[in-house]
Amino acid sequence: MLRLGQTGFTCGRSRYIDVLKDAPEPTAKIFVKISLDEDSESSSWAQVDTGAAWSILDPLIAKRLGYLDLEGERIELDTRLGRKAGVLTRLQIRFLADEGENYTTEATFFISPDWPPGRTFLGYSGLLDAMRFAIDPQANHFYFGP
Repeated sequence: MLRLGQTGFTCGRSRYIDVLKDAPEPTAKIFVKISLDEDSESSSWAQVDTGAAWSILDPLIAKRLGYLDLEGERIELDTRLGRKAGVLTRLQIRFLADEGENYTTEATFFISPDWPPGRTFLGYSGLLDAMRFAIDPQANHFYFGP
């Protein structure tokens, strides 16, 4: 994978997509394939959002995995969709590699039953600020690692 001098910078690479089918916004974004279910190979698409304070989990995924009732710090999050009440909790997340190795780490996720379904965001605080990542927009490659 990518190297910084003689040291490995990332451990895996995946292809990202620019637009999700039925996405509410027509402009290009960066959607990467992740898994939050350690006992399964199920995956979902999540939008990389370096401007987001926290990662936000789609409530349908949270319900399927039994995460809607998790304990955590209760907060209200101001979003462009309005104020949402929920909890901040740490979850295991796995970035799925097309080349190299998958990368598993922990992330702080905001979970709210009031969040619109179909939207998972990977935010800066509690996830992206604690890992290495790089983007190759000409090839739609997302590189990741510890």
